[in-house]
Order: sequence, then structure tokens, then C-alpha cells
Amino acid sequence: MTTATPDRGQRLVERIPLHQKQPTAKPPKKMPHWLARLLQLLAILLLLLLAVVSCRESEKPTSLATSTLAGPRLVTGPICLEEAVDVSGSMEQFRDQREQAELALFTFARRVLTDADRLSTAFFAGSGELALRPTALRSLTRPPRMPTITQPDGTNLGPAVDKLVAARTRNGKASTCAARALVVITDGLLGDEQAAISKSLRAGNYTRIFAVIPAETGWGRPSELTGGALDSVSVYHFTGSGLGARLASVFADGKPLDVVLGEIVGSLTGQHLDQLPTN
Repeated sequence: MTTATPDRGQRLVERIPLHQKQPTAKPPKKMPHWLARLLQLLAILLLLLLAVVSCRESEKPTSLATSTLAGPRLVTGPICLEEAVDVSGSMEQFRDQREQAELALFTFARRVLTDADRLSTAFFAGSGELALRPTALRSLTRPPRMPTITQPDGTNLGPAVDKLVAARTRNGKASTCAARALVVITDGLLGDEQAAISKSLRAGNYTRIFAVIPAETGWGRPSELTGGALDSVSVYHFTGSGLGARLASVFADGKPLDVVLGEIVGSLTGQHLDQLPTN
């Protein structure tokens, strides 16, 4: 019995790809139903979050020039701001920004504060020096000049606080305030011993204590502002300009420095800072 031998031409044709069986494409894998629903939900939540953030950002005052204090003034006497300004090397880059914010505060004070509301200022590095005795905020037209710091190296807040407290008494008479705040403009890298700074802050008998920190130096609470009396310090962040400022505004509730100062004033009078209505 003989076996038929395939024709050579037939074998050649079978080797030609066009005549071979083509592979069938596998259908694409479908996304699981639960995963599709989860992604849709996340997209909706993201849109809602963006809407909330956008609304909150649009309501924030952008400067004291376009803001006012809303609501009735709840304190019956003068408010007093005692400003301690960090002039160590790490804060030099923020000097112009601080002075512009203070000028905006003085103009704002002439619109919304009384003749009895006062500001005093001390500067500090390794030591502290008084620059401005308690003075009516409405009478100020320029930032106080920085006196010579006898110890320019270091960052010790305590000596500045001691000078501010001592300045309340003049000609044997101590000034009184319905509400008194210490405003520390610093990057928070303080070198005071905790027992010493706690003693100075308690001697100040402040209604509120604020640390106002550049957002560029960090968005959190500096570790140096913890322990003892430092736990009572409220930390605010002020912003510069550009993308970093917008991010700090969203994630660290950062604001321009003049706006931060205005909000502090409002916290003492019992009012809140609000944007002036636009025409």
C-alpha cells in the first residue's frame, strides 16, 4: 500500500502566510464594574473638593486696603499689639515684606481703630531691643527703625518680650488694655531655654500670643514652639507671591502678612476681617 505524497506546489502554497490560519485577537479586558464606579466616585469627590477650595479662596481678603472689620466691636477699652520682630539672618529676606505690611496696618488702623489702640515694637536676635514704645496705631506713618542689637547672633525671644513688658510703664504709670496680644514675626527657630521664655511670656499676661511665620520656611508648627507657655502660641503663616503662595494658601491657610495682622486685630476687638464690597 502506497502513501500519497503531497504535491510540492501544494506544500509551497501552504507555507505562504496568506493561506495560513490567522491568529484571532483576544477581546480587550473589561474594567471591573466596581473599579469603574470607584473611579467615578473619586472624580466626583475631587470636583467637589476643588469647588469648596475655590469658594473658600475667593472669600479670603487679599489685602488690608480692600478689607474692613465687620461686626460690632466687643471690647470696651483699648487693644494693644506688642510686636516682637526676629531680625536674625534667616529673616532678613522678609524685611521689606514686613515693613510694607506694617504700613498697610497703619493705614487700616486710621480707618477702623480708635485713638486709644496702641502698638509697641521690639527687635531681637541674640538679644532684644525696644524700637517703639506703646503708641497710638492711628498716628503711625512708617515702620519703627531697628535699633542696634548688642548680640546679633542667635534667636532669643525672651529679651524682646521683657523689653516690651517694661515699656508699658512710663513715668511710674502702667498702661492698661482691654485686650493685649504679642505678635512674634519669626521663622520659629528660637533658641530660648524653655523655662526662661515661659517665664517671660507669663509675665506679659497676654490675652493671645501669635507666631507669624513665613510659609517659605515650612507649613507646620516649628518644634521650638512647643512646651510650657509656648503651647499657647497660635501659629499663622504668611505668604509671598507666585505658585508657592497659592499652595500655602490652600494647604496651610497662608495669607498675605498684612491680612494676618488685620485678622489678629479683629481677634482682639471681637470682630472679623471681611472684604469691602466691590462697586
